[in-house]
Amino acid sequence: MNIRDGNIFEAMRLVLPEHRALMVQIQRERMKRKRPVLTEERLEEMQYTLSEAIREGRAVRMTVFTPERDVVLVGHATGRGRELRVRTAAGVHTVDVRDVVEVEIVSGDSM
Repeated sequence: MNIRDGNIFEAMRLVLPEHRALMVQIQRERMKRKRPVLTEERLEEMQYTLSEAIREGRAVRMTVFTPERDVVLVGHATGRGRELRVRTAAGVHTVDVRDVVEVEIVSGDSM
């Protein structure tokens, strides 16, 4: 029976164990999440919101992209260059600006 007949195990027995491990690794890489592409308008909106929150000392809810899942941080942010520091109840987190996908000002003091 050939592979085109539906017998995938016929082809798999010819694959070396090292190659099989590499195939699994490549498949995992393909399944990783891709960073969302934000519009220029959305980037400017987030920058405005973040600068307003920093200037007024208000807390923000920031969604940060990671390959596994989005991480939401709630706290006070400060910035320097391409790096943001978010002071949350759990501690200080350093975030690359390019990984931020959403920023909103938290109403009240829900920290």
